[in-house]
Amino acid sequence: MTVKLHKFGEAWGLADPSPFCLKVESFLRETQIPYEAVTFDPKRSFALAPKGKLPFIEDENEGIIGDSRFIIKRLSRARAIDLDAPLADRDRCVSFAFRRMLDEHLYWIGVYSRWLDEPGWSVIRKIFFARIPTPMRTFVVPLARRRMVAALRAQGIGRHSRDEVYALGKEDLQALSTLLGQDSYFFAADQPTLLDLWTHAFVAEIVAPPIDSPLKNAALSLSNLCDHYHRLQNRLYA
Repeated sequence: MTVKLHKFGEAWGLADPSPFCLKVESFLRETQIPYEAVTFDPKRSFALAPKGKLPFIEDENEGIIGDSRFIIKRLSRARAIDLDAPLADRDRCVSFAFRRMLDEHLYWIGVYSRWLDEPGWSVIRKIFFARIPTPMRTFVVPLARRRMVAALRAQGIGRHSRDEVYALGKEDLQALSTLLGQDSYFFAADQPTLLDLWTHAFVAEIVAPPIDSPLKNAALSLSNLCDHYHRLQNRLYA
């Protein structure tokens, strides 16, 4: 029963440029669930996606599932997997809160650094829209950026100054670094838990792309987070 994982594809030495796609693929690898990566098709992928975005999976038993959180939850339940089994109830709650912080807050600061700020936008424009024919690119690229700017403003991050945005991101990263401490994995677990997979995905998407920003500088200054990223990268993608 091979899972079909619909994602964007490799970029910058990572399995995917999206932290949401990356954490699902990391989950599949850590739990040794057989899967097939489906090549991104700009004409079909979003149309097939149940929530209009990537990642989504096709599973013989579970059907088509969208959103990385629901994918991981459904696969865990269907296959009796609990990566957080070693954690006490209190640590499970802390993990849950930090994962929400990554999904709903740090993610948007990463979006700001890629889609609004420079040099992030120049890098993203070349990478993400390379497959679009030149005549279409004239219309598609500005439209995509305007939509992302609107989403950032609606979410709230886009209403802050540049310094304020990055200050918020630095606080998120510092909180992660403090929680991890000198342990190999969060909560001194012997193997990765869900928060480890989440953290790897979001830190990877900050430090791996060739995009200089205060957010990347902040991440690189936290040696335990960088060591954690490389540890997971070697474990899952060597």
